[in-house]
Amino acid sequence: MAEQRKLPEHVVMPLLTRITVQSMDGDYQHVADRKAATGEETSRPHSLRNAAIVVAIFGLMLMVALVQTERNAEDNEAGRQRLISSINQQRATLATSQERVSELRAAQRELDAEVEATRDAERAVNSAIADKRILSGYTTVQGDGVRITVNDSPDGSADGRVRDEDLALLVDGLWAAGAEAISINGHRLTVLTGIRNVGVAVHIKAQPLKPPYVVLAIGDPNTLQSLFVESASGMQFNALANGYGFDYQMQNAQGLVIGAARGPRLRSAEVNTKRPPGWLEGTP
Repeated sequence: MAEQRKLPEHVVMPLLTRITVQSMDGDYQHVADRKAATGEETSRPHSLRNAAIVVAIFGLMLMVALVQTERNAEDNEAGRQRLISSINQQRATLATSQERVSELRAAQRELDAEVEATRDAERAVNSAIADKRILSGYTTVQGDGVRITVNDSPDGSADGRVRDEDLALLVDGLWAAGAEAISINGHRLTVLTGIRNVGVAVHIKAQPLKPPYVVLAIGDPNTLQSLFVESASGMQFNALANGYGFDYQMQNAQGLVIGAARGPRLRSAEVNTKRPPGWLEGTP
């Protein structure tokens, strides 16, 4: 077996030793050559001691730099791990927040739908209330319709005076013809309005009226007169007007305004525990 080749000394020599020796020998050789040229004596021990000190300081600096580098590496790794942990935590928090936002948006859409449904119901109720207020007489109404003027007979006879039942027939005929609002001499009629004779004078809500009686009725002017004539009350009133000679005129009118009636004074009230006919199911 061939003898293993021996590697040169500078190859197997440790790096720190190599730096120390080569640095020390090179410095010594340089100083020795200079002194030989000038004839001075070479002082190797002193130069060797100085070189050793320099190498020791250099080695110490290398050790300090190495230790500091390792510490910095450890700090950097620890900081990196903390940063990664913080990023993961923030991602988890963001995912939770996004999920919560999605839930809130879904809830908002449901609430928006409920609000819109409530608004639709409110509009329907307000429309129904407005219609009821018009029919009940407690709101001002403006529109087209008819104007009727009724006066006592020109002959001045007692039978020729317009009485409460005559005006009641006229009003009933207008309601039957589709009138939405009616007034007599500026007094709005409601379901509670009474037309009564006190002596020879006609009273509405205890207010005496004087002829001529001006009756305003808001409704469809294209059908109001014809439907009034065809109604039973209208035919009776026309028969009385012709029979007793009432001064009577009816004509279409535009832009009529009928004011609201004064509300009745509440004297007493009680709770009704019975549901009236037609009560909506599910209504509290």
